[in-house]
Amino acid sequence: MTHPNPTPLPQSSDTPLGCVLAIEDDNTTRTILTGLLEDLGYQTLEAENGKMALDIAGREQANIDVIILDKMMPEMDGLEVMKNLREMPGCDKIPVIMVTGSSEPEEIKEGIDAGVFYYLTKPYEDGVFQSVLTSAMNEAKRLQDLKTELRKHQTSFTFIDKASFTIQKLNEAEDLACFLAACFPSPETALPGLANLLTNAVEHGNLDIGYHEKSNLLEQGTWRQEVEERQSKPEYRDKTVRVEFVRNDEEMRVTIADDGNGFDWQKYLEIDPARALDNNGRGIAQANQISFDDLIYNSSGNEVTAVSRTGSTIKW
Repeated sequence: MTHPNPTPLPQSSDTPLGCVLAIEDDNTTRTILTGLLEDLGYQTLEAENGKMALDIAGREQANIDVIILDKMMPEMDGLEVMKNLREMPGCDKIPVIMVTGSSEPEEIKEGIDAGVFYYLTKPYEDGVFQSVLTSAMNEAKRLQDLKTELRKHQTSFTFIDKASFTIQKLNEAEDLACFLAACFPSPETALPGLANLLTNAVEHGNLDIGYHEKSNLLEQGTWRQEVEERQSKPEYRDKTVRVEFVRNDEEMRVTIADDGNGFDWQKYLEIDPARALDNNGRGIAQANQISFDDLIYNSSGNEVTAVSRTGSTIKW
């Protein structure tokens, strides 16, 4: 168990799966939680209250992959901690799992509005805990990989006013997300939104991997393998995703069109509290609420335009 006021994280010969900051005011619950995390192979930091959590997050933000946050705490509750985290550069994009004793939709929506996209309700089963944690950790690692790739594209692209692209594969979607993000004034804000929309066009649009099917694939750890296998099948291998980038004095627009049949996009623009406990389905909502000023779909849902207006501020 890590000391509540840790020194910088030590390097271990056994590489952990990631680092989790566990924020829980109850000593017994916190001990059980950190023990479970360590048994699963994660490195842990722990805080017994909101102030301590923010101090640790400020010092260790480069090492923390995921935060597990108890909603009900004295003095500073989980929602107030969230508000402070979203205002701290370097901490504002760390995935947060909020642990709550209530599954009431209005209470979960409160957290979603504050920026929480992962939820656990007490008491939770170990399998559910591991699934949600793995999903949050995968998002953190994926975003970190994309940021590393983004640095390779940091040459100025402000001279690009219009560009067209055609992609087919998942790795092409990720590469293009990094390239296009470098054209935006705040690349790290645009990056996750672009990556989610381009990935959706490939996996959901062209490869027909539905919401529940993806949940199962993520649970089994075979999502990427399934995507790559489908891309080689005759019914899918000729499908493409067309991307248009346009910039003018007022805004930047990225239009993404796939060869799929579309989907019911309206219900994914915001996180539905009923889906808050699921291990996927946050990408479009994150793009809509964080990365862009507007997200505009066509009627069928197989084309989307992401808009960022010049001079707009980040939503969190």
